Amino acid sequence: MNYGRVVGSAAAAAVVFFIYGFQVHGLPIAKDYVAYPTGVYRGGEDAQSHTPFGLAGIFAAILVFAAIYAKGYERDFGPAAGARLGLLFGIFMAGAFAAVNYGTLHISGKLALEVGASGLIEWTLVGSVVGVIYKPLAPAKS
Repeated sequence: MNYGRVVGSAAAAAVVFFIYGFQVHGLPIAKDYVAYPTGVYRGGEDAQSHTPFGLAGIFAAILVFAAIYAKGYERDFGPAAGARLGLLFGIFMAGAFAAVNYGTLHISGKLALEVGASGLIEWTLVGSVVGVIYKPLAPAKS
């Protein structure tokens, strides 16, 4: 495994994840979060003070994703292979995050669908970026 490329591809994918996330959650669907009283979601300064934890958690998840990709999950590398793994992660996150939050938090089905759908796209983008950047180590010459 090429550890430098794992970290580099994860860092680049995290940047894409955060940009996409802001473009979706910070702009068009932000209004769908506002309807919930304090206690369902953090707001304002409270949310900002906890943001580093969320950023670190997402980076850790993307780093794990890149490591799984680097282990050769399909024995194939490149943007398409990364996107396929990303889509699988997106489906996992839609079930483990969006559906569970819908079942346990007082949020609308609309917001749960928006979060689930955006996760599919986010993780597919993450996979594509990792697939573009990560290159396995060259086999040793005999």
